[in-house]
Amino acid sequence: MKSTYKMISKIMLLFICIFYLVGCSSQVISNEKKDNTPSNEQLLTINGVYITIDEVMPYLLQVKMEFEQLGGEDVWDHNDFSGGKKAEDVAKQGVIDNVIRTKILITKSKEMGISLTESEQDEVSIQALKYYEELDKADIIKYRVTKDSILKSFNEYQLANKVMHEMTKEYIPAEEELQEELIKNNDYANLKDKDPKQTLKKINVQQILFKTHNKNENDEYTLISQHILEEAKTLADKVYKKAIEGEDFTKLVRKYSQDADTKEKNGEDILLVGLIQDEFPSLINLQSGEISDILQSKIGYHIYKIIEIIEPTKEDIKAYNEKFSQWEYKLRMDYSAKLKTQAFNDIYMDWRENTLVELNEELWKNIDIFGNINKNTISNKINE
Repeated sequence: MKSTYKMISKIMLLFICIFYLVGCSSQVISNEKKDNTPSNEQLLTINGVYITIDEVMPYLLQVKMEFEQLGGEDVWDHNDFSGGKKAEDVAKQGVIDNVIRTKILITKSKEMGISLTESEQDEVSIQALKYYEELDKADIIKYRVTKDSILKSFNEYQLANKVMHEMTKEYIPAEEELQEELIKNNDYANLKDKDPKQTLKKINVQQILFKTHNKNENDEYTLISQHILEEAKTLADKVYKKAIEGEDFTKLVRKYSQDADTKEKNGEDILLVGLIQDEFPSLINLQSGEISDILQSKIGYHIYKIIEIIEPTKEDIKAYNEKFSQWEYKLRMDYSAKLKTQAFNDIYMDWRENTLVELNEELWKNIDIFGNINKNTISNKINE
């Protein structure tokens, strides 16, 4: 579960920037006088334009659904979700940031003369109706969403997306910036200068394993017992001496190895040099018939005997180079999109700093992630 919450924190940061890009615009922000019913209570003011509770509810519902999809319904039970904050606090901040961002971009769309075409509006209507029809009936009631409010939020998202597209469509990141991003990818950094022939080389081995660690439920390796390291090393030294003195390696595997996966195959395994060269660099320099030193990994101690060195074929190398080029191209596209978003965010932050935003914090504090409103603050009555 630990990794799930890390992932949600990262996804949440992306969500603020990305959710409005993928679907979901009324071309105008309504500034008409609101009646004084609870659902039309003013929650936000952005440059003098009122944003009501009802306008924010579709955002609140969507964030709630996203969090539960990633972390399960019990995600809200955790009080240390991100930097000591509750999951609900992180989610609600994302809602407000998303609303402000979208509304600012809608205002900019009018200044820039950007609007949705009829075909774009038709497509948004189809998406919004499908989304509304798939909502749980209880959520529709609790969050007071309607077809019109969902359509409006979808239209706003799509129009905000169009503003960003128009602002960045001619942006091309500098090659130096792209290379900096690529090198941050550890897999790419490790492979980009490696000789494919060396990377694809395989070693057919026999292995004797002396386990010191087991995987726990969090997929982490933990020590089997306090004395296991010393005991396993002592046994490994004993078996290693037998091996280098010429005792039959297969018999040693069957008698001492604790590797259940390969023991039935007399400890045989095929190791890819590209995957082991960082962990066991000395192993890749051995020749057929040679025995390794005692090597230690996160699992335990290993003794290897080299059976055969398997060199890659020309076809293997060609296929590898083609796949590497495809992967590199995809990484470049992904990082180009990331840099494009960063460039736009720099522009957006200038807009945000020059936007007057007032949040009714007392009211917002009394609205929870489930759409409930504290009755001491506002009636929870649903408006017909």
